[in-house]
Formats: sequence, structure tokens, C-alpha cells
Amino acid sequence: MALEDEEEAFEPVQLENLDPPAVVAETWPVVGRFLTEKMVKLEYMRQVLASVWKPVKGVQITELHPNLFMFVFFHASDMEYVLDEGPWSFDNCTLVCRQVKDGVLPVEVPLDSVDMWIQLHDVPIGYTSSIILEQIGNHLGRFVKGDDRFSDAPWLDFYRIRVALPVNKPIKRRMKLLKRDGTWCWITFKYERLHSFCFFCGMMGHTYKFCLKAREAAILVNQFPFGPELRAGQRRGPRAVGNSWLVPVGGSPRAESVVEASAGVRNNAVLAVVATGRREGETGVVAVSKRRREGSGGGARCQGSDVVMSDVPKNLHVAGSGHQTRPSS
Repeated sequence: MALEDEEEAFEPVQLENLDPPAVVAETWPVVGRFLTEKMVKLEYMRQVLASVWKPVKGVQITELHPNLFMFVFFHASDMEYVLDEGPWSFDNCTLVCRQVKDGVLPVEVPLDSVDMWIQLHDVPIGYTSSIILEQIGNHLGRFVKGDDRFSDAPWLDFYRIRVALPVNKPIKRRMKLLKRDGTWCWITFKYERLHSFCFFCGMMGHTYKFCLKAREAAILVNQFPFGPELRAGQRRGPRAVGNSWLVPVGGSPRAESVVEASAGVRNNAVLAVVATGRREGETGVVAVSKRRREGSGGGARCQGSDVVMSDVPKNLHVAGSGHQTRPSS
């Protein structure tokens, strides 16, 4: 049988004098799968991810094969948000997704890595340049980009890099850094938005409860090489509630007009604090006020030879005016 005809290439030709094609909405398709052996319920997954992403023009989610899904976006910013702000998860199972380029079959898109922000802790001074951080990212997987928000700082508590981590290899806990003087130190890693992974083998996609290696090891869970400390916690800094009273380094003192204007604000703030304390400890404050009106010593109660001050608002306790003991006169 001759099969030479199959080798001939077919090239579509644009014909003229035809009716203009119907306007078709531009789309940005993404294909993805979840790191799990469980069956993913399509309808539940569609509802959860759509409510989390909140795409401005909506998203279509269909199942191509078991655990292979197509996410069609109708605005470029929606697709970029999903790809840049991940990894995402459903039922604590990480979603591995990639954009489907023009002319590529969705089933042929490689889904073997997941982009994730990684924190590098204990990086010594002199080894924090962008070149070294990129090399560390390539050591973990494939470097994507760095966090340049604090690029001008001489040294940070930790550095953030975004890395495409291979899903067929265990995650790394730390890395031995050989310094220029011949000595070495450890750089530890923490992973942001790290979902289900095994504390024994370090693989993403399953837990130690369903790991054959962990069962055959016959050791306690607290002896496993990995643990929840690899997950980066959310750090919340102080709220900027005192900026109006702070003078920057090298700046001028506050003007008198500003000071006078803020005096009323400060008095109102004190009243608000007292009111808040009354709401939080309403029972104790009412009791103290009642004893004060009756002349019972302003909330003091005798205990042996000492006078114990108690029943104070919660806010005052936080400020350092809480439970105190003093000898009686």
C-alpha cells in the first residue's frame, strides 16, 4: 500500500470574495491537572476556582481527559493573574497549569512543573546578588523571576524567588553554600502556598499517610525528614496607625498647626480606646464603676496584707497597666 499521499503538506488558502467571517471572541486557553490520585469532581472544582479567581470576563472550565482540564479565559489579565499568582489548589491538591500557545494541542502541553515563590533564609551578606539568587533558583528547578521590591536593601531576613519546581522530584529542605573563603553554610528554604506533600519522601501530591515508603520505614512521624516548617507562614507587619506622629530621619518636627489639629484627634482616640475597653470587658468595667460610686476603693480588693488591683479594661492591660500588687499603707 502506497502512503506517499499522506506525506504531502496541506496549506489552507484564504479565498477572496467570501462573506466576512463572524466575529469570534478572543480567548486565552490554559490547560492544567491536579497533583492527586483522587477523582476530581468537575462541578465542585469549577465553582471553587471560579469563586477564587473572579475573572472579569468569566472562564469556561471543561474536562478533556480524567484529571486534565481546559480553562478558557476571555481577557488576558485573567489568564495572567491565574498563572502569576499561583499555585492554586482544590481540595488541598496543587493545580499544575500552563498556557496553550497557538498551534499546540492541549494534551501535548508539558505539565511537569509548578511555579512557586520560595523564601531563601540565612543567606550571608555578599551572596545576595541577583546572579547568585538566579543560580540558586536553577539549583531548585528553573528560575522564573526574583522579588525586586527590596532590591536596594543591603540585607534582608529572607529573599524571595519564583521557581518552576519539577513535580516528579522531592522538594529541597536546604542547600549547602560554599563560600569564597572555603567555609560553608546552610541556606534553608520555605515554600509559599505549599499544599499537600509527603513528610517522608518530600514529593508533592500525596501525604505520608498514603506513602508506601513511609509505611515501610516504620518510624515515627516526628522522625520524618520533612515537616510543616517548610511552609512559609504569613507575616503581618504593623499597621500604619502612627504615621501622622512619626518624624522621618532627617525630617523637620511637626508644625504647630498640625499638633493643635491632632490634639482633638488624640483626645477622641483616647475616648475610643476607653469605649473599646468597655465593650471588651463590659462586665468588669461596670463592676469597677459601681464600686467607685459607692466609695469602695476604686476597684481594689483586699487579699491578706496586700491590695490587689484588678478588673481593668483589656486595652489598659495590654498597655502595661494590668494586674499589679503593692504593699498596703
